Amino acid sequence: MILKIRNKPDFVNKFLSPVSKINDSCILKLTNKGFSTLMSAADNTVILYGQYDVECEEVEGTHIFNLPDLNRLIKILQCIEKDNISLELESNHIKYSSSDVRFKYHLLDDGILSAPPVSVDKIKQTVKNYNASFKVPYTSLINLIKNGSFALDINKVYLFSKNGEVYAEIDDKERHNVDSFCMKLCNGIYGDEITEPLPISFETIRVLAGTRCEEVAVYVNTELNVLTFEVNTNDVKMTYIVSGLSK
Repeated sequence: MILKIRNKPDFVNKFLSPVSKINDSCILKLTNKGFSTLMSAADNTVILYGQYDVECEEVEGTHIFNLPDLNRLIKILQCIEKDNISLELESNHIKYSSSDVRFKYHLLDDGILSAPPVSVDKIKQTVKNYNASFKVPYTSLINLIKNGSFALDINKVYLFSKNGEVYAEIDDKERHNVDSFCMKLCNGIYGDEITEPLPISFETIRVLAGTRCEEVAVYVNTELNVLTFEVNTNDVKMTYIVSGLSK
């Protein structure tokens, strides 16, 4: 089966690369609408549902590809100078051949990798059940990471709002005598104010920064202590379900 990728930079940088930040191996599903993956971080604090929309009229049914090493696949795809490429997909490998570059990337057998025990429908329902939402500019995420070096050895970020503005504070309220840093992420929150700070892992911020987008839409369910981060860039949609940490 031949799959045509018309925008290799988007496929690599906006889909495969963010997926690799969650886990280096994953299960890809291919239909005539494109690729999708459902996966979780090693500590199960983040679940990602990623979609890469591409017209695949020649694809019939659903095909499963078990990728053992995403970073290795990313590196070899980056060796191809062309943006418009065709990949040969077989049951146990992905193959590319041109006058300049040729490679064969072997896949794992079915059953070795597993997806998290949650349905895509449940993820979509989680997105709908929120009581607060806001949009964070990508520059705010980058600034938060840059300034995060001030608070050494702190891996928690507390999100809260005040007077319609959303803030992020790098701190650890379970420890004493630690440095902290707080900055405004954005103006405008829809729904309820987040009066009780919600802690998430600072690693989640780093993962979101790897998506290279203009902004991240955030949906908060304060009752369940669950946050949903959505990134939409052209043909790519990434939905992150994040469980809040303890104080």
